[in-house]
Amino acid sequence: MPSDVAKPHKPSRPTPWVEIAERARSVAGGMLPQPVSPGRILPRAVARYGLAIASVAAATMAMVEVENLAEKPLAFPFYAAVVVSAWIGTGPGFLAVILSAIVVEYFWAAPFYSLQVQVKELPWFLSFVVCTMMACAWTSQRRRAQQALAATVEQRTGDLLRTNSALQVEIAEREAAEKELRRSETLLAQGQKLSRTASWTLQLPTGDMQWSAQLFDILGLDRDIEAPSYRLFTERMHPDDRPRFAQAVERAIEENNDFSCEARIVIPGGPTKYVQAIGEIRHGAARGVELIGTVIDLTERKRTERALRDAESELARTLRLATVAELAAAIAHEINQPLAAITANGSACLRSLAHRPPMLDNAREAADCVVADGHRAGEVIARIRALFNKEEPNQRLLDLNDIVRHVLDLSRGAIDQQRVVARTELAASPLSVMADPVQLQQVLVNLVTNALEAMSGITDRPRQLTIRSEVEQGAAVVLTVEDSGRGLDPEQISRIFDSFYTTKPDGIGVGLAISRSIIEAHGGVLWASPGMFCGAKVGFTLPLATAGRE
Repeated sequence: MPSDVAKPHKPSRPTPWVEIAERARSVAGGMLPQPVSPGRILPRAVARYGLAIASVAAATMAMVEVENLAEKPLAFPFYAAVVVSAWIGTGPGFLAVILSAIVVEYFWAAPFYSLQVQVKELPWFLSFVVCTMMACAWTSQRRRAQQALAATVEQRTGDLLRTNSALQVEIAEREAAEKELRRSETLLAQGQKLSRTASWTLQLPTGDMQWSAQLFDILGLDRDIEAPSYRLFTERMHPDDRPRFAQAVERAIEENNDFSCEARIVIPGGPTKYVQAIGEIRHGAARGVELIGTVIDLTERKRTERALRDAESELARTLRLATVAELAAAIAHEINQPLAAITANGSACLRSLAHRPPMLDNAREAADCVVADGHRAGEVIARIRALFNKEEPNQRLLDLNDIVRHVLDLSRGAIDQQRVVARTELAASPLSVMADPVQLQQVLVNLVTNALEAMSGITDRPRQLTIRSEVEQGAAVVLTVEDSGRGLDPEQISRIFDSFYTTKPDGIGVGLAISRSIIEAHGGVLWASPGMFCGAKVGFTLPLATAGRE
């Protein structure tokens, strides 16, 4: 026990370690509660209390060894055992106190090897117990303080980790927002550059002005040298446009309304630009009046509009020329047929007079045809003049068969010259129609002339021209001109009535287009189809004149 405490003489007999351990286990076994089922004891609790028992056993062995060497017992090993046990838990600490008190009383307090304590041994024994309990209480308190400190450190560490995580997330979000802002600013600058649009703000009455980088380019200014200002902005305007821009701004401020104004930007040594300034007014108590707007570069648009106007003027001029050319071609086509007939009949008249003896009757007949063709040419010119004067066609009741016979008489020279056999299959009864005789005659002449030209060069079959007339369902007159010429392809049929479309090398493609216009003006239909074996059929349908129409 403590070295300063007088101790009675202890019997000097050897005490082996094995005997001491057995007695300690027996004493501890009698004092401790019996163990319960291992399945009901947590492994951690078993380890803690087992460590307390082992600590007391080790302290006992150490004290025996010290006593054998120094013949004087020391209580320090038991204090150490209590401290170690109390550090791992209050329960193991109190267990170590109880076991230490039992072992010390049993082995080192008189009477020895007994659980009884003599009165003279009671003070130092109680002081030992009090010291071990104080060591246990102090160690437990230190342990709780350390655990509280560890919990506080852990909590603060967790708080710091959570704060750091939140800060990292906030930093990442801020970096993402800044990145998105830079990307938006880049896209805005690129969009303004591509659209030639700049933004600006103007503070009134201070006159402070800010604008985007694109406005420097529009105004032809160096952004590294010049600073945005209203004076610099207006100085770049054309002198004639400055008052109008100032009036637009003043009117917008007075009426609290948006404004829009076009102006010219004059760049020294550069081209003049056209811009449109658009803005809105914002009123604020602290900032006063603020104008926020855009400047749109209209230079390319103005150039495009000017080029478009020039192109439209050139197109209109081209269309006028094309109309004149089409009209000239139509007139030439209309006049060419009477002139060709006049030439053919004049030649026949000359041949008849040159014959020996002269064939006066034939010459007289050819001369009559020349006169008739001359009158027909005059009627064509008169019809064209009436067209320009928007006069109504001279329609009257006609017999379509008479028109057919008259056209065959006019075309007799061309028919005989090309050795064409012409035959008619005309309806027996008169086919009365309301029509302009000159126009209807011209249509039929076009159809006959086209048929004769289609048979030129045909040598493997007879050249035959057939003209048929009939009444269709008692309400319409159908006239067909059929030839044995080259025929028509299906593709040609769909385009044969278009203006300036022709299948002849020297044709101009207006005859059938004019003929269709004339027939449709008379309420009829002009059509074409391939022949049964060869050639082509071209005809038209006209309403049959009734008593009411007469």
